[in-house]
Amino acid sequence: MELTNCRKAEIYDLSDQLICEAEVTRASFEGYRLIVPRDFELKEKTELYHIVFFDSAAGLIHTVCVLGDPLNISKEQQSIMCMVREERGNNQRRSDLKVAAEVMIDVSCIRRPNTTPPQPQPRLPAHIPAKTANISAGGVYFSCGVSLPVGAHVQFQLHEASRPLLLTAKILRVDVLEPLSDGTPQYGYGCQYIYMKSQAEAELRSYIFRKEIELRRRNRR
Repeated sequence: MELTNCRKAEIYDLSDQLICEAEVTRASFEGYRLIVPRDFELKEKTELYHIVFFDSAAGLIHTVCVLGDPLNISKEQQSIMCMVREERGNNQRRSDLKVAAEVMIDVSCIRRPNTTPPQPQPRLPAHIPAKTANISAGGVYFSCGVSLPVGAHVQFQLHEASRPLLLTAKILRVDVLEPLSDGTPQYGYGCQYIYMKSQAEAELRSYIFRKEIELRRRNRR
């Protein structure tokens, strides 16, 4: 496994319980070093961990690793050696995992497509209440009561991530949905992210992976 642009990872036990987040540094050709909190306690040397690496070029990489050789680097952090024993999967950028996620968001339309010939366009609310239906690291599907055109650029904040993410997306598809019980029309929008930086993508992949784990746990009950 070769990570080309990875600065973040998450450490889980083999039952997919999150232990902590980690910063990633390359130690040698034999492995990586992870910067973790000082209160992280290593188990036996043979203990295996499920570690997810977030690489902006390679995608989200699931591995099974052995950890060891702890070094205290400050009062708050320590460095541990990470040896990859198995690569279990890789969600590439072009085949992103999509998870169901109903999240309330406020959408702003920041750009509407030009029409030929130019036509007057109705005034839109500055903030449009909307709800996501599913989300991936490549795009989002949301619904709302305001009609927006294909090609429009929209922006919203995702507050459920580890930090608020300001995301910009282009509408690729519009669906006319069933109206609400009071007759309010509803529209669904399939969107693709644009202008996304690698750090925001890593944060978004982390959020999506956690949502996937939550759904798997619910389905086991």
